[in-house]
Amino acid sequence: MRISILSNVNMDMLAGLLKKDHEIHLISGYGGWISCALRPDPELSRFDPECLLLLLDGNELLRRCGSLQEQREELRQTKEYVRQLAGQYPSARLLVSTIDVTPDLIRAGDDADDSAAAAAYWEECLSKLTEEHGNLHRFELRNLIADYGRKQFYSDRFWYMGSIPYDMKALHMLADQIRRSVERFRVVRRKVLVLDLDNTLWGGVIGEDGIEGIRLGSSHEGAPYQDAQKEIRKMQRQGVLLAIASKNNLEDVQKVFREHPQMILKEEDFAAIYADWNPKHENIRRMAAELNLGLDSFVFVDDNEAERKAVEFHLPEVAVAEFPADIASLPAAMRRIYETYFFTWKLTDEDQRKTQQYREEKARRRDQEAAASYEDYLRSLETKIRMTELMPELRERAVQLMNKTNQFNVCTLRMDETKLEAYLSAGGHLILAEVSDRYGNSGWVVELLYHTKGDTAVVDNFLMSCRVMGRNVEDAFLNAVTEKLKEDGISCIQAFYQKTAKNKPVESFWESQGFEITCADEAHKEYRLLLDAAESEDAARSENTAGRIHTVEWKS
Repeated sequence: MRISILSNVNMDMLAGLLKKDHEIHLISGYGGWISCALRPDPELSRFDPECLLLLLDGNELLRRCGSLQEQREELRQTKEYVRQLAGQYPSARLLVSTIDVTPDLIRAGDDADDSAAAAAYWEECLSKLTEEHGNLHRFELRNLIADYGRKQFYSDRFWYMGSIPYDMKALHMLADQIRRSVERFRVVRRKVLVLDLDNTLWGGVIGEDGIEGIRLGSSHEGAPYQDAQKEIRKMQRQGVLLAIASKNNLEDVQKVFREHPQMILKEEDFAAIYADWNPKHENIRRMAAELNLGLDSFVFVDDNEAERKAVEFHLPEVAVAEFPADIASLPAAMRRIYETYFFTWKLTDEDQRKTQQYREEKARRRDQEAAASYEDYLRSLETKIRMTELMPELRERAVQLMNKTNQFNVCTLRMDETKLEAYLSAGGHLILAEVSDRYGNSGWVVELLYHTKGDTAVVDNFLMSCRVMGRNVEDAFLNAVTEKLKEDGISCIQAFYQKTAKNKPVESFWESQGFEITCADEAHKEYRLLLDAAESEDAARSENTAGRIHTVEWKS
């Protein structure tokens, strides 16, 4: 990755460490990073960084400040510089560090120490900046220093020799943290954490020890298990789906969840529970089908090495996490699992509602199995589709949807927020749809991108979350889009299919909508739909197309 490093202190040695793995461009000189914020830097523009890393040393930043008020004024000005920097380089990811400020020890013992307050104020500034700019993220320098310890992290000798504030070992740690952070821009977040129960969520074996005999509580042997559950619960609130794969009797498992007073996790926190005597890899396959997710969305945790090896062998797409030998490390292991497989830079409303949405989907499937016909089932859902052109508050969700959707995705076009902004600025359009029914709201789950050439609309991508597949939502959505395009004077729609390893479900989607193939090979197809010619066919299909059952409205 092309990384440009900006700082208010000397980062030459850090740049040297990172050059082994990345292309590095260093902005050096006192105030160099501020100059880049105030006006475009030709050399930096030629480098075209994928990531701008701004490392701010808190002690140097606030060196001339006396009172807390002066420190806040300096930090407010720094925030404005960062805001301008984000605007100057919108196509790059901008990583901005938190700051650490060393306490002033030459003060009366009862006087307040302003260092922590200044660092906390900068974190408030960063939070506002990340809300304003989709390409701006925080880099946890302060936490890194706190974990290692100030006395070991800082080097007086390096500082006076060359304005380098950090010790050599600290620089290596900082380089490792930067590598992990930039790698997160490339890694696709997994979705499901599959957990064993015995000796994983609690100590002991429920089938042998009984509910009174398992180790789970706030102290002694049971505390690591309870603390691990707390970390797992945090993951669930960050949009991670939880599931259980346990060789146990379901009744015994349910009794623990319902009656054990020290359980943090509850049955309703899990999107799928498989407690039986089937091989775990088979149950994980069933989970994938039940949740309509690929196996590469799953992470498996089990204390039993034989079970881990079996899942690795039978399901190589599933990530199998290491389990700690020392149970006291279990909570920390859960935090590492989140950082390795489930980390996200920004959390959306969709993430926070995932478990509830999958529970709603289970209820839909039960109704579908009981319905007399598929059309009766669709009618019973009372589905409402609310459509809109992209609004600013939906931009983050639109980017998330196009980067996570694999199965119903005709071209698998990926964009971050900066690329989407460029697409829209060049005349592109993006239409989103929110889907709800009598069970609940599935969120903004359908997206179509197109641009126009004269009286032709060119569909650059059409995608839909797997959570609403099988309900003919795509038919109703496309009907509504087609009507809108006709009203806008469009007489022809051009569309494409680009084959990937995962989008088999949409291989013939455009044909099913009446589009004519104009060009095709093994991996790519091009289509055309003449809207005037399609009207009669569309009218003939309207009475027996399940998609017409849904209520569609445009959000004003």
